[in-house]
Amino acid sequence: MSSMQIDFSQAKHLGNKLLEQLDELREQAPIYWSDKQNAWIVTGHEPVIEAFRGELPLSANRLPRIFSFMPDPAERERRIPYVMQTFSRMLLNLDPPEQPRLRQLLMKAFNRHVAEFYRPYAREVIADALDDAQKQGEFDFIETVARKIPSRVIVRLMGLTDDYIPRLRYWAWATLSGAGGGGTTKDILDETEKAFHEMRAAFMAEIEKRRGSTANDFISSLLSAQVNGEKLTDEEIVATCIMSLIAGHDTTGNTIGLGSLTLARDPKLWNELRGVAPEEQLNAIMELQRVIGMSTTQGRVVSSDFSWRGHDFKQGQIVYLMVASANRDPKVFDQPLQVDLQRSQQHNATFGPGLHHCIGHLLAKMQLTEFFPALVQRFDGMDILDDQLDWGTMIGFRGLQSLHVRVHPRTVREAAVN
Repeated sequence: MSSMQIDFSQAKHLGNKLLEQLDELREQAPIYWSDKQNAWIVTGHEPVIEAFRGELPLSANRLPRIFSFMPDPAERERRIPYVMQTFSRMLLNLDPPEQPRLRQLLMKAFNRHVAEFYRPYAREVIADALDDAQKQGEFDFIETVARKIPSRVIVRLMGLTDDYIPRLRYWAWATLSGAGGGGTTKDILDETEKAFHEMRAAFMAEIEKRRGSTANDFISSLLSAQVNGEKLTDEEIVATCIMSLIAGHDTTGNTIGLGSLTLARDPKLWNELRGVAPEEQLNAIMELQRVIGMSTTQGRVVSSDFSWRGHDFKQGQIVYLMVASANRDPKVFDQPLQVDLQRSQQHNATFGPGLHHCIGHLLAKMQLTEFFPALVQRFDGMDILDDQLDWGTMIGFRGLQSLHVRVHPRTVREAAVN
């Protein structure tokens, strides 16, 4: 398939070939109108970063994309009223002036103190998952490790019990599919509405438990956060909790899966990561994230006609800002397909620069810098047992549905020497 004819609906079948096609497209046309996608695809590092700065008439409001699957307003009001209300309250779907106001409030809860508060629990969860992996020897890495760790951490962060973990996968699928990825349909939007009501009921119960609390947990922090006397409404807190639950589970789990796959395929890299000093581990993990391309794209909608870099953009058009290809641009990264754990991460776009810089990045970094060093210290390597990788359907945050592996535990003597 020509790189000019990339089909995002084929993400499951393309796998990492999607990254190769994006790399080819970037070299041919860093800003390209795709008839196949009926959208602009922006792949070059410089234009992607410029678009993220928020100076162009590009809106983060993704509701028009959802409405395209259910264009009749009366039908939307009848079938998915809570989906419309909730998506409109989520930070990632807001533009100024609402976006800076909500972000300033949320930063009170998404701070370094909160991330560090949960670090001991994350270490415990990681150790449990790796213990289980070692006992099994051969297992599905995604189910046993990659999903288990962020699921338990984010559920604890949200104040929910582990009883909700089995439902989390359905909630994630319904939310991300309903947001316009993976072939959204009216039936899927009905599932999104159902999932949102389930999550709202769970979070409203937790909000009531914590009203007036001085605890350090996430929901209590959201309840107490205020700027100039202004606080979050209950519905804004619920929308934030839904966004955080899904994003915090899916993105971190996908990163663990894809990052571990990359390490398993490169024993030299596995051993090199083991030798990285603690103060350099974040830089090394960011480099791994840059190359694996889990964070693939963020969508925008043209809010008014404008010309940019020789192209005419029309109101209502969709624009895909391809983070994955920006992170592999040879104009910015020397030998971009090579994992260089000492490489400067100054230009890494994984967490999205600008107005919509990932608000949960500290929590994600905390888990990832705990997990990957623990993985390479515990095991000498990992064999991939699948002949063909089982990719998910989502384009925004790529991940594997399953990954069957065999691990090789290190001996006590080997671990002691290192």
